[in-house]
Amino acid sequence: MQTQRLQRLSDNVYVVIGRTNAGVLVIDNNECVIIDTGIDEDSGRRILNAIKPLNLRVRAIINTHHHADHIGGNALIVKRSGATVYATPEDKPFIERPVLEPLYLFGSFPPKLLRTKLLEAEGVVVRDLDDLRREVGFEVMPLPGHTMGMVGIAYGNTLFTADAFFPVDVIRKYGAPYHLNAGLALESLRKLSEGVTRYEYVVPAHGDVMKPQDAINVINENINAINRLRELVLSNVNDQVVLEDLIVKLLSSLGINIDSPHNYLLNRSALLSYIAWLADDGLLTINAVGNRLIVSRVKR
Repeated sequence: MQTQRLQRLSDNVYVVIGRTNAGVLVIDNNECVIIDTGIDEDSGRRILNAIKPLNLRVRAIINTHHHADHIGGNALIVKRSGATVYATPEDKPFIERPVLEPLYLFGSFPPKLLRTKLLEAEGVVVRDLDDLRREVGFEVMPLPGHTMGMVGIAYGNTLFTADAFFPVDVIRKYGAPYHLNAGLALESLRKLSEGVTRYEYVVPAHGDVMKPQDAINVINENINAINRLRELVLSNVNDQVVLEDLIVKLLSSLGINIDSPHNYLLNRSALLSYIAWLADDGLLTINAVGNRLIVSRVKR
């Protein structure tokens, strides 16, 4: 079993380093709040084992957003500790009924091949994050785009930024990672770039703990990647093109080789967010012609 390392950032803030980093906020009465729980029960076990030397009771879990790699350890930690799970109202339904994620990606009730831990965790009851914020006193930073209700969490000297930005090597490999609403994600990145200087440490969900200036550099790479991909989508619609043909063209241009239905649907969803953004900005239109969706360039 993979081990996870506990990194201390202050007397009351720790990070359990893993494929998805988990935050640990130490609060009164020898209790803690965990931020995100990884992709499965094993992730939940590793988090509990990592914090065992701290001798803390897990009072609550914060899910920064509803994706499976952030909520997969919820059920196990809840069963073992009695913790309550908190999230935003926008993401709460997906954490309580995780089948909604493969459902919206597939466009209908999903086949069994999509109902794996990569997309669907075990559901748990969720309370409104604002209730816990009032009790504990952390700061919630809205960072919509990756999901509609994603947030960052600030506590003491540390800001946890969820999936608002991704490591540079991921950006260079994939062009731009997944966002449900790329336009909103861009706005969140710009806000984050201004806000990270208030903290000593910045903790993305994936990658190393950073100092603010290093985080700003990576955030700027993410901003540039979103702008490049927007231009790439627009440049691939010279006149008009069948929507699914456009998706294939864009995947080829990005050098992405799809190896599973799950990866196809995630990449398709990400690209659709750019097509929707450009349509809302009046640069593209989407119409049904001959039983196909046609994307057209708006003539100016």
